[in-house]
Amino acid sequence: MKVIIIGGVAAGMSVAAKLRRLDESAEIVVYEKGNDLSYGACGMPYYIGGIIEEVSKLVARTKEEFEKSGINVQTMHEVIKLNATNKTIKVLDLKTSNTFETFYDILVIATGTKAITSNVVGFDEVKPFVLSQLEDAIKIKSSLDKVQDVAIIGGGYIGLEIAENLAHLNKKVHVIELQSQILPNYDDIFAKKAEEALKEMKIEFSLEERLIKYQKDLNKTVVITDKSTYSVDMVIEAIGVKPNTEFLRDSGIEMLKNGAIITNEFQETSLKDIYAAGDCSAYKHRLTNKHEFVPLGTHANKTGKVIAENIAGYKTSFPGIIGSNIIKINNLALAKTGLGYKEAKRLNLNYAYEDVIAKNQSGYYPGAKQILIRIVYDPKTGVLKGGQMIGEKGVSDRINILALAISKEMTAKEFSMLDFAYAPPFSPVWDPLLIAINQIKI
Repeated sequence: MKVIIIGGVAAGMSVAAKLRRLDESAEIVVYEKGNDLSYGACGMPYYIGGIIEEVSKLVARTKEEFEKSGINVQTMHEVIKLNATNKTIKVLDLKTSNTFETFYDILVIATGTKAITSNVVGFDEVKPFVLSQLEDAIKIKSSLDKVQDVAIIGGGYIGLEIAENLAHLNKKVHVIELQSQILPNYDDIFAKKAEEALKEMKIEFSLEERLIKYQKDLNKTVVITDKSTYSVDMVIEAIGVKPNTEFLRDSGIEMLKNGAIITNEFQETSLKDIYAAGDCSAYKHRLTNKHEFVPLGTHANKTGKVIAENIAGYKTSFPGIIGSNIIKINNLALAKTGLGYKEAKRLNLNYAYEDVIAKNQSGYYPGAKQILIRIVYDPKTGVLKGGQMIGEKGVSDRINILALAISKEMTAKEFSMLDFAYAPPFSPVWDPLLIAINQIKI
């Protein structure tokens, strides 16, 4: 059995490594467009900011390590065409510019994403940086020596992580966001608190501004919006990503409008013997029952494991996602799981919410900090549907507890009787989650 994997980062190499452990006889070939394999992309902003000092620490396993286990890894090889009828792919060797066709028994598509760019007037002259691949992080970091003023286009997760890390390096950072708030996936009260925390780091924000064009002015770049003009030393665009699936457009594979590949619970695509995983694929959202594009490393590794087990003959399914995420904001952790209230309204779901502010530990124990918590629920049934929280301490563990409860479709009444561990250094006798959920009266 010949298994070809397109893409050598999180999902692709997760498939390769797991499949090799399950099946020693399978022929496994990986084609990766870039030079880098199996790296932690989520750590790239912290490498730029010097928190992670060596880029090698982001790499989980090297090409040589994979090859020692019998996995044939071909870097600098781009797959440019799929013929599902003949079960062949066309590959471009980027080192020689030669192309060739090769046959597969099983194909796994794990091509990830590529950065969306503005392509406004002046884009080609200025060549703004993006942060999508490991090589992007290396380029940004190596260009920072003579940089003092930076404009970041986009106030989502990536843009804010870059902004914080550049502020850590004492760079003057200005974030320009098209929407009326940063972090558009969050409810506005949480986005506002995140903005305030980042302003404490001297990061500046311009909201509801549309990028119009760039122009060069000697060694400076002028960023022109519909409201203002900014003169900076570096521009980084962080306006989103899209699935890297253009080579599949004529293949007949089923995709969302943005190119994210649709799969079933076994990660099988609409084409026979072809699987997809990671950021190039769409996941079924368990609360909306729709396939959605939510590119995160957690999903990539899980779905890669699922594919490997299915190829090896173990029928394994991926249950879907509920959109859990967390981001560091200055000295705060901001986290979300399930649906936000704003999202629920947009989906015409008649959900309600409760907000509380509570201490992460007993107030009399030194070091207690406040957490703002919002719980979203169905007022007819009391079933928990989502939550958001922000605070200095105790956010990451509590958001995961809430994610589990939402995944299990727990009601507020059921949750309120959970047996949480208690000791003054770690929690009040009534945990902040219990305080929040006890506000729900059904």
